[in-house]
Amino acid sequence: MSASGSRGLLVLATRQLLARWSETQNAWRDQKAADFEGLYLSELTATVNSTVRILEDLEQLLDKIHADCD
Repeated sequence: MSASGSRGLLVLATRQLLARWSETQNAWRDQKAADFEGLYLSELTATVNSTVRILEDLEQLLDKIHADCD
C-alpha cells in the first residue's frame, strides 16, 4: 500500500471513530466519559495529525527516490 493510501485509510478511520464517539456522548456524559476523551481521544487526534504529516513527507521522499532511479 502506498503512503497516500495509508494516510487516507488512517484519516477515514479516525473520522469514523470520532463520529461514533460523538454518538456515544449522547448517552455517556459522566466523568469517566470525560476522562476517556481526555486520556485517549485527545492524544489519538494529535498523534494521527502528526502521523499524517509524516506520511506526507514520506510520500514526497519516495516520489523523489523513484524519480531519481528513473
